[in-house]
Amino acid sequence: MNTIDTIDANGIRICYESFGNPAGPPLLLIMGLAAQMVVWDDDFCMLLASKGYRVIRFDNRDVGESTRLDGAPAPTMTEIFSAPYTGKPLPASYTLQDLARDTTGLMDALGIQSAHVVGLSMGGMIAQELAINFPDRVRTLTSIMSSTGDPSLPQATPPALAVLARDIPRERSGYVENYVSAWRVLNGDQLPFDAERTAFTAGRSFDRGINPPGVSRQMLAIIASGNRTAKLANVELPALVIHGTNDQLVPVEAGHATARAIPGAKLELVEGMGHTLPRPAWPQIVNAIAEHAR
Repeated sequence: MNTIDTIDANGIRICYESFGNPAGPPLLLIMGLAAQMVVWDDDFCMLLASKGYRVIRFDNRDVGESTRLDGAPAPTMTEIFSAPYTGKPLPASYTLQDLARDTTGLMDALGIQSAHVVGLSMGGMIAQELAINFPDRVRTLTSIMSSTGDPSLPQATPPALAVLARDIPRERSGYVENYVSAWRVLNGDQLPFDAERTAFTAGRSFDRGINPPGVSRQMLAIIASGNRTAKLANVELPALVIHGTNDQLVPVEAGHATARAIPGAKLELVEGMGHTLPRPAWPQIVNAIAEHAR
């Protein structure tokens, strides 16, 4: 069974959906920058749920059907990327720590004391913040295609960076076309790209409601939260790091750095995977998450 609902948590409304046995061990899926919970594919969630877990996905603040901080400052991506060169300060409306508190607030509202936590990209950063600041709420940590925030690590390639800088179309067909084009770049050319499924997710995201200013605020949250490397050295939780060898947005070196930063962390590399979760990689990823949580 799966249920979708909204709930009050940490002073905001969070939209979430559950899959699988409500009595199973809870497994939280935290999505990345600009991405709604539906980017965790339904079939992917059900595959995890089939391993015996109560899988919960949700919209972070400022995307999808969770609370939007309308009226809060929202510079363009171009302004954000040029800020280091212009010297113009861009204060963040919130940080990744606030997003971690949203997550614990959701857990409180659902009566969950602790959960297996899986985060992708920015979601991996939020998951790391949970492990650092709320270790009693995290049974196991899985960080996927994410980073420690160390600015000395290799950065995104120009084509991948250009994807983030694109203006987001406000009408449906243009949004879907741009979305598919962007994810094609992030997928890379080493594993198959499912344009039809990606277009379906794009249309679903558009229909649930897009919020381009929220994307900018989330990006500022990442920047404002800084380098977690030193703090990750104190994490004593079982940790798994999953990363694609062909990631153009968050290069694989960031995965190696994350695994090095967390004592005892395991590193699972997915050959040819870019900054997406392509279906051919699901068995390896789902099995790795499920075995790690066990």
